[in-house]
Amino acid sequence: MERPIIQPVGTPAEELDTPALVVDLGVMEQNIAALHNALGGSDGGSAHGNVKVRPHVSCHGCPEIAQIQLAAGGAARGVAVGSLGEAEAFAGDGDSPAVEDILIAGRVVTPAKIRRMIELAGRVTLSLAVDNVRNVEVIAEAAQAAGVTLGVVVDLDSGYGFGGVQPGRDAVDLTRKITDASGLSFKGIMTYEGPMPMTDRDELEAETRRRLQPILDTRNDLEQAGIEVATVSAGSTYTYDVVSQLSGITEVQAGVYPLMDVETLRVRAEFAPAAKILATVISHPVDYRAVVDAGHKTTGPDFGVPVLEEIPGAVASRFSAEHGILDLDGPATEQLMANDKVHLVPYNLALCVNQYDYVRAVRDGKLVGYWRVAGRGQLA
Repeated sequence: MERPIIQPVGTPAEELDTPALVVDLGVMEQNIAALHNALGGSDGGSAHGNVKVRPHVSCHGCPEIAQIQLAAGGAARGVAVGSLGEAEAFAGDGDSPAVEDILIAGRVVTPAKIRRMIELAGRVTLSLAVDNVRNVEVIAEAAQAAGVTLGVVVDLDSGYGFGGVQPGRDAVDLTRKITDASGLSFKGIMTYEGPMPMTDRDELEAETRRRLQPILDTRNDLEQAGIEVATVSAGSTYTYDVVSQLSGITEVQAGVYPLMDVETLRVRAEFAPAAKILATVISHPVDYRAVVDAGHKTTGPDFGVPVLEEIPGAVASRFSAEHGILDLDGPATEQLMANDKVHLVPYNLALCVNQYDYVRAVRDGKLVGYWRVAGRGQLA
């Protein structure tokens, strides 16, 4: 568990104890406004009207950030999470603000978790993604025994292979099982088409449409079978604008966009990095190398190393458990001395945020508060 040195509100950001995950609220709010407005907020929106943003909050795990997203124009009533544990965290525990509408996009299959989910359904509006008949039968039996009704969304595989029933007949058959079951209420369909790190705009759009067309065809199949499909949830920060132009989509599950990371910025340059790891130089042993106090334990570099910001000639090259190595060239060899501060933009946001119990929220260069990452480690 992280035990930060708590510093008073108003502390200059550069004086925060390190290593620290710092979120610039001004940049974050600009990112949120940009995506929400593009999907139907105050500046117009999608060509097909009522496409909402259902923030997938697993990326940041912070209820305070979720509340800002939900208050923005074009937001859905609630959020999506990846696990039951995250749903419980965002439902509130007295220390964090509560979200009242939660979609669990992952599977809930064990008896113990199903019991917890039934209990949670008595506190918030809860929906669950499913992709197999046996799971539907077990959940329906538990819900009926408890006297509750659970919202259910059928998860379809759009080619990523991450889970989900096959589009078409298999999806229709599974949906019929849900509509026939006591204790369950069919809410719609969803998919995750997977990350699409394509910098070519035409390629990104073509691949997105290719993956989602079977999902839209399945919606038509369901409606022709007399089953109303109120929700079709798809998309991500990679594909939000393409997805919102597809007739039949009702909400986009975008996740990374408030804070951003290097991985997504390569595709979506209209956003800016709001989350950065503040680190301190602890050694400059030779001209061409400096060492900072942020390593694997604080940057989560499994998919790629973070990027050092705003220092020409300096590159974050490798990391040990607790330290980062900066390679220096040219004018950078005479900079970055002990006690200097640097900013590292995480390569993958979710892996980085999960290293922290708190984000340091900053506005105009000064500390606003310590916001708890309530979703950290809530995988079960």
